[in-house]
Amino acid sequence: MNHMSQTTLFEPTEEDLYQYAVSRPLGKKIDEAIKTIRLYEETALKINPKGYYVAFSGGKDSIVLEMLYKMAGVKYDPWYNNTTIDPPELIQFIRKHYSEVDWNHPKNSLMYEIANHSNGLPTHKARWCCEIFKEQGGKGFFKSIGVRGPESPRRKGLWRVMNNHKKDKTPILCPIVYWTDDDIWTFIHKEKMAYCCLYDEGYSRLGCIGCPLSGAKQQRKDFERWPKFENVWKKGAMRYWQKFKGVPTLRGKPRWIERFETFEEFWNWWLRTEEVTDQPDCQLWLW
Repeated sequence: MNHMSQTTLFEPTEEDLYQYAVSRPLGKKIDEAIKTIRLYEETALKINPKGYYVAFSGGKDSIVLEMLYKMAGVKYDPWYNNTTIDPPELIQFIRKHYSEVDWNHPKNSLMYEIANHSNGLPTHKARWCCEIFKEQGGKGFFKSIGVRGPESPRRKGLWRVMNNHKKDKTPILCPIVYWTDDDIWTFIHKEKMAYCCLYDEGYSRLGCIGCPLSGAKQQRKDFERWPKFENVWKKGAMRYWQKFKGVPTLRGKPRWIERFETFEEFWNWWLRTEEVTDQPDCQLWLW
């Protein structure tokens, strides 16, 4: 009696595919990134004749992203979103080495937004500041950002090479989404690229000074180094307190700040918020 041999086919899981993409040699990742950027250029030009809108922050990931677009030889414009509270060293780096980058300036400063926003100081659970300061620009363009999956489990789960904006459904390209930290630094050194001096001082990631998403320890470190920026946060918080303390919401309910008796109690609570173990998918962090 003949028995037909049965072959069990291996079906890779999504995790298997992700790990394969992350583990590929850097040379392959560079080639694939350039190939992908070139592949979608025609689509980018159809959306806007200026080409790609490349989000640029001056951080290590964004300078690698911008270099890949330059190497691809496609039409693009790099744009920096001015948060008004980025490290001075970072601003100096951008002005010196990337003077061609365009700037998006916010309508109001962070201090003004804190003082007038119904939620007051942002926290890692109420991160309204991200949309105002880090996610503006690129409307009507094929946008590209330097987000990377290995940065956090949340980003790993949310981002792929090709994505659609959650609101207007415009495409977003993430050419380095599977790159590791080692890939980023190897590429930077290989191409002899300048980078912000803060990385050599122990900063592994750069972001808004005092950002609550960085956790209390990093926040204290930021304010010790740049005390003038702590004053910006505190003045905004004080103006919010003076404007909304004792004033009910539109529904006539007490605001959340009513749990605090004094401004100092409110301010100290914000400074001592719990550590964040996984960064939310928020562009307060520099790509």
